[in-house]
Amino acid sequence: METLRRGSRGEEVKLLQTLLGNLDVDGIFGKKTKAAVMAFQSASGLKVDGIVGPKTWAALTEGKDIPDIPEPSHTEFKKPVDYKQYDTKWAKKMYSNHGDKSQTMKSSGCGPTSMADIVATVIDPKVTPPDLADDAMAWGDRTANSGTNWTFFPHIADKYNFKKYVKTTSLATLKSCLDTGGYAVASMSKGYWTSGGHFICVWKYEGGYIYANDPASSKRTKQKESDFMKERKAFFCFWG
Repeated sequence: METLRRGSRGEEVKLLQTLLGNLDVDGIFGKKTKAAVMAFQSASGLKVDGIVGPKTWAALTEGKDIPDIPEPSHTEFKKPVDYKQYDTKWAKKMYSNHGDKSQTMKSSGCGPTSMADIVATVIDPKVTPPDLADDAMAWGDRTANSGTNWTFFPHIADKYNFKKYVKTTSLATLKSCLDTGGYAVASMSKGYWTSGGHFICVWKYEGGYIYANDPASSKRTKQKESDFMKERKAFFCFWG
């Protein structure tokens, strides 16, 4: 079972609410569900933190026949445009806030490239990575050395009038975004996707894996959820 906390959504939350009893079974872990979890934990001699981890799940399900929870249908998932920062059309374009010609789209344009996947898919198909790189530089969102500042993403959300934008570190919120037709840019630390820091475009989850467009690779396409969450820094979620 997945660890659940306030803000979690889905079928496992519905199961939790059913097991706790006297709750609306709506699949949304809100204030009332948290209060019920804390009351159960207190009565069961567990740590009272309102988080449903392995010990709380074990206490809730002991001696009960728990049905398998089907994974949500992913037929609504649509792979977005898959731009690459090394595309010869713009690979050598300077992407720098101080005129450094060695800083190019190929070397450090993963932020604008990942974001262009989303904008071109749900807002304007004419938008390309260099367009968003120009925006980043104009807004002061290009950092001196490491690439693109996180302030770039709310600026993009405002410019292109996305219906909703959320910055989060929550897997549940990321999945909720994907389940409802959204996409996300993920900031990743050292690991599978990068040897330093990197942005990728997340578009799907299935079978315990997170799927993403990697602007620096056509070979890196998915990662186990557990490993993905260890390497993620933040998610920038967009609903078109």
